Amino acid sequence: MIGHVNLVLHTHLPWVKKAGRWPFGEEWLYEAIFDSYIPLTQAFLHLRDQGYKYNLTINVTPVLGEMLLDEYLQAGFVEYVSQFIEKLEQDETEVSEDLKAFWLDTAQARLRFYESLERDILGIWRELQDQGYLNLITCAATHGFLPLLGRDETIDLQIETGVLFHSGTFGKKPKGLWLPECAYRPRRYHVAGGAVILRPGIEEFLERHGLEYTFLDSKPFENYVSPEPWMTSETKKFSLMQPYRINESNVAAFPRHDLLCSQVWSADFGYPGDGNYMEFHKKSSYSGARFWRITSKNIDFELKEPYDPLVALKTVGGHAKHYASRIVDELSEYYKASHKEGIATLTFDTELFGHWWFEGPKFLEFLVKELAEAPVQWTSGERYLEMFPTDSSITLGETSWGAGGHYGVWFNPEVEWMWPHIYEAENKTYKALRARAASSDERATRQLLRELLLLTASDWQFLITTRGAVEYAKERFLQHLSNVVELADALELGKQVPSEKMDGLEDKDSLFFFLSPELIELG
Repeated sequence: MIGHVNLVLHTHLPWVKKAGRWPFGEEWLYEAIFDSYIPLTQAFLHLRDQGYKYNLTINVTPVLGEMLLDEYLQAGFVEYVSQFIEKLEQDETEVSEDLKAFWLDTAQARLRFYESLERDILGIWRELQDQGYLNLITCAATHGFLPLLGRDETIDLQIETGVLFHSGTFGKKPKGLWLPECAYRPRRYHVAGGAVILRPGIEEFLERHGLEYTFLDSKPFENYVSPEPWMTSETKKFSLMQPYRINESNVAAFPRHDLLCSQVWSADFGYPGDGNYMEFHKKSSYSGARFWRITSKNIDFELKEPYDPLVALKTVGGHAKHYASRIVDELSEYYKASHKEGIATLTFDTELFGHWWFEGPKFLEFLVKELAEAPVQWTSGERYLEMFPTDSSITLGETSWGAGGHYGVWFNPEVEWMWPHIYEAENKTYKALRARAASSDERATRQLLRELLLLTASDWQFLITTRGAVEYAKERFLQHLSNVVELADALELGKQVPSEKMDGLEDKDSLFFFLSPELIELG
């Protein structure tokens, strides 16, 4: 045994129930289920049934978990796939009948599989967790960008809601938490309301809620000599093959192995750019099916050649074999230098496997098989810490896994206007909670907390900065802001919110039924 492999899939989408369908909204969820969550689950079960031992870590953000459990959205997915199958049956694209049959068989098989699970993907993941194949961890409730939130109460609410949802859904309290956007902030002084207050470091919130570890980008652990936000006061070189206690707390951070991860996701040299793989951007005008392969990244769409499933399968097998050797080589090099069993932490967005990279689920399945005889072991963060308790620590500054390693994606001239509104909404919420004794409107109180959590999701800034869905993100943000203000004002004044208003909000924003003001310790 020379080391351990810690492959982590970060599984997240923003809340989209009854908030648009195409091009933005519910179809994001339906595409992710069809393209990624179903084929990944099929791969997990194939490996288990074939006797392969593996342990992969999956972070399910609570907001996504609520959508996967929602009966309205489950029915919407079935309708979505059924319509896709109908379009495939009538598709007149000039490609081979074999290729059309491939897509039709794929769609029908995935729909049958989903129904065979009684539409409960999370139930199967819990079963695989209990059998030791998956390690499930949680996240902040709606993926809020924790370092920039204005009130400690909101950070606590995000984390506590995440822990409660996870415990109820998966039957055990999580030990690990994925920090949204891998965003971290140390303990520091902050100006608030004209006063200077000391804000806790993010690790202090994790520790408070009984969480033992998280994951961070590689940049804080590398030996940079620059005045960037991730600079530390340390002068030694940190290793990406071991965890570190954050600022001498009891919370460990596993650094992402950037070189190994880049081999998979990089647009320049990553595996998904191979010419034999399915072209993501060219779709049939009849059905939306992708009948073409990448061919070359430097040619026009008209020149893309037809996709060949068998050639792609052979290619992905070769890439899995190559990646397994890369992992073993990196762990072996660390073992020879340190005489320690290191841990290669490989973190990815789940949707890379299947949605962006059609062959991705097969890649992971083949990777498990390739590593079966290697002198390495699949290991979760908590298992590794049990085997190798660490006393090493790292002093961290501000960091995220966004471009440049700082907060720029979520705080820049295009989105900075949003943060004063968030801070105002936080203040109004907690002021209303203090005054709510004059009101018996418990429905409005719970809904206020839901709307605040949705308002503080990091997705709205991300979608604007990356130009993914600018107007949609602004509209969603302003709607949740309006809901927070209206509900908070009513509660503060002791007014009853009209039942028809509450019915509409509860029908659309129906997550986290267990929310309660008792979850918040008002400062």
